Amino acid sequence: MSFGRKQGALVRSFVALPLPEDVRVACAALAVELAGRPGGEGVRWARSEGYHVTLRFLGNVEAEQLSVLAHAVQRAAAATSPFDLSAGPPVTFPPGRKARVVALGLSPKEPLRQLAERVEAALVESGIPEESRRFQAHLTLGRIRNRRVPSLEAVGPPAESFWRVDEIVLYRSDLERDGARHTPLAQCPLGPELPEPAALHSP
Repeated sequence: MSFGRKQGALVRSFVALPLPEDVRVACAALAVELAGRPGGEGVRWARSEGYHVTLRFLGNVEAEQLSVLAHAVQRAAAATSPFDLSAGPPVTFPPGRKARVVALGLSPKEPLRQLAERVEAALVESGIPEESRRFQAHLTLGRIRNRRVPSLEAVGPPAESFWRVDEIVLYRSDLERDGARHTPLAQCPLGPELPEPAALHSP
């Protein structure tokens, strides 16, 4: 599979779980509610169309390496059965005074951890340096610009918070003035049925 970029070009990319439309809309509604609370202006709220659960941030990789990485991601996906996931109430993450984001916790944690470990192992086998940070499953709603954040007390999970995880996606991320835009490059279904990742867009 070729992504059609010239040799030497760099593509900022990451591997993540996409959200179904109903969960995305519900998360967006919750973010709007939080943004309207006192302190909401202290958070740079993410675009709802870009919501995802990051499994591995890759940073800038060479365009000609993307095909190899897509196949690595597919190997990890093929070794994992689809599973159910749910989003919890909003929290600051990581916990404590140095929190960087407002996020939703996710459960159950174990299948996510196992999937992230498989993705990490496959990517390292394909030449990506090992990740030094421990994987922490969360869904980012916004990034804290200063220590002022809206109160999260007594706030429940989004109205639609359950979904079936059945694919992982290799994304391109472009940083723009009003935030990052994410473009899917390869869609990798969970389970062994489809061994070939489906290329969606040229990077």
